[in-house]
Amino acid sequence: MSNAVTVIEPGTTKMTVLTCRKGQNGSLELSGLGQVGYSGVQKDGWESEKMLYHALDAALGQARKMSGCRISSCILGIPNEFCGLIHHTKEILPTHPVTRQEVLELRRLAAEYSLPAPWEISNVLYGDFSADGSPTDNPVGMSCETLGLKASVICIHTDFAKQLTKVLRSLQVQVDRWIPVPLAYGEALLTNEDREQDTVFIDTGGESTDIAVYQGGVPVFYDWIGLGGNDISRDVATGIGVSYDEAERLKRYCVLGLAASEGPEASELKMPIRNGQHIHNVPMEFLQQIVEARIEEILELVQSRIKAEGLEPADAKVVLTGAGLAMFRGIRDFSAGALGVTSQSVRLGVPDAIGLSSPALAAVYSLGHMSLNRQWTSGSSLRDRFGALLDKLKNRF
Repeated sequence: MSNAVTVIEPGTTKMTVLTCRKGQNGSLELSGLGQVGYSGVQKDGWESEKMLYHALDAALGQARKMSGCRISSCILGIPNEFCGLIHHTKEILPTHPVTRQEVLELRRLAAEYSLPAPWEISNVLYGDFSADGSPTDNPVGMSCETLGLKASVICIHTDFAKQLTKVLRSLQVQVDRWIPVPLAYGEALLTNEDREQDTVFIDTGGESTDIAVYQGGVPVFYDWIGLGGNDISRDVATGIGVSYDEAERLKRYCVLGLAASEGPEASELKMPIRNGQHIHNVPMEFLQQIVEARIEEILELVQSRIKAEGLEPADAKVVLTGAGLAMFRGIRDFSAGALGVTSQSVRLGVPDAIGLSSPALAAVYSLGHMSLNRQWTSGSSLRDRFGALLDKLKNRF
């Protein structure tokens, strides 16, 4: 398939493989999709190469079957859990006026940062220049005493990336590039309006919630918390006394904020629950209280993490995505209240591609969107090409 790319997103509860290409109007077109669930990967779950092998093999097989094409190379997404972001500011004393060479040198200095192994720099995004403390877009030709530049240095934990790369090579799939998933979100799901002001991005999956804060279109903060949609299901299962699968089904009936409504119908609604041969009714209000308590906790933790970094989400736009929270009805108004922003400031991050238009697929869509628009080619690094060559020689001899 010409001009097609395959991206892989390792989530905390499932492995997703997407094969896509750019359509005639420039939008992403789905060619193949594979999704294979597994038990949560909190703590040491990522260390099971056997589990990763089987999940990748099955998901790749599904994507191959749907697309009808062989998958020999891919771009691997690195979850927020294995990403980091460092603020780095550099200043120089320029000549008068500032030359283009001095600007390039300042960018080079801002992009350099010494990291302990196994961390490596993945991408560097630049903010505004500052001339004697005043922000400026283009300082070339200006006269100033001090020229500064802020950079967001995005890094990845290479032990994790190399582990998945090794598993994929054993499946005869070459990894062309590693992409931090939170970086892909910023390129694919932020609108031009989002980039003009502060934006908080919240992606809640099964076992974790990823956080990214953008200022002026540049990420300034990445973090994650170990709570997600599965914690809501476990709370429902424990509180009502049903199985986990039944709790997964029940929580989708909730409309957030309904329990706090003034109408009497909220407290009178009952949910029929089967327990063996018996059926008993559970007040809908009780179910709502269980679900809302955990969602409120997740959002409050997000808010506290952001404030601890000296950032204030009260004036920011909020983008919610992921199956853990964004699939709930009423989540926009509810999250606005929990985060202390207006309802108009909250929207859902939903892919605009046919077959992928669900918050649950936002991460893999973002990886595909970024890969197609960057137009990377196979064998993007000498290290990857050399490793793949060694594997081929070992298999042959």
